[in-house]
Amino acid sequence: RPVLRRPAAAPLLLLIALALVGEDLLVWNVFLKNPEASPKGTGGLSAPPQKVRRRPAARGRPAMSSGGDEAEPDFASIEDLWKSKVSDDTGRQDWYAKAENHWDNQEPNINGVLGGYPETNAPDLRESRRFLELIRKSPSPPGFGSVLDCGAGIGRVTEGLLLHVFEQVDLVEPCERLLKTARREIKDARVGQFTQSTLQDFKPDAGRYDVIWAQWVLLYLPDDDLVKFLQRCKKGLRRNGMICVKENVVLDGKFVVDWEDNSIARTHSQYKAIFELAGFTVVHEMKQACWPQDLIPVMMYAMRPTSWKSLSAKG
Repeated sequence: RPVLRRPAAAPLLLLIALALVGEDLLVWNVFLKNPEASPKGTGGLSAPPQKVRRRPAARGRPAMSSGGDEAEPDFASIEDLWKSKVSDDTGRQDWYAKAENHWDNQEPNINGVLGGYPETNAPDLRESRRFLELIRKSPSPPGFGSVLDCGAGIGRVTEGLLLHVFEQVDLVEPCERLLKTARREIKDARVGQFTQSTLQDFKPDAGRYDVIWAQWVLLYLPDDDLVKFLQRCKKGLRRNGMICVKENVVLDGKFVVDWEDNSIARTHSQYKAIFELAGFTVVHEMKQACWPQDLIPVMMYAMRPTSWKSLSAKG
């Protein structure tokens, strides 16, 4: 009978090398040839999905079709959710208070801010770095001078990512305990401002930032507050600047609400609609690779104000 011949050592090594290089070529192809590609079409970038939370995504809680648990109604649409929960000032204050109380009681360390999934820290930072490097190599990249870390927590992303890529980093964080830890632990002189503020109230200084990085924090904002926040961030960008968003995103099914801290994992189409409503165009997007299967997928988006298209066309 025929016997399958073992490949020689040299061709085998060549195949391995091509496989490793191929992944980066695929990423580059996704960015330059089709930056608006659906997450399902990112080939080698695809990571296993599915379940909820801020930093990073879930605590083993099953992802429900439209959010909710036994103590909460099942909302048919995200509009119904906001109408029920934040239709008046009292409801909006209660919505935010739950998240604030949640984070006031978390440990100010990697395990605490990553929701009991410290093993996701390395792949998260690695893929974020890769995302920024691909943006740097793309046409019309932003500057890499000043960056704002939104929802900075203990400074995990600042120390592990942003200080390796940018010349100066500012931090804004709602939780006083977490921000105090960041101020105490980060000794780098390139860190500028430590600001304690909720994002629904925060106003960045005009024209201060090349990039505004928001990760695992926008999921606490109702849609209307998120649109207003992004519009304020537009004023904080320098010429050719970008906002980078990294969030839990449902790629198959409806949005998911975690009632433990009132966080919401929106769908891909819901985020795109919000970005458009705020006046932004997504120019790059990428799915987080190497992600646990029991966590909701994570997407990265880089966007610019839509009105800048005409400016860039004029040079």
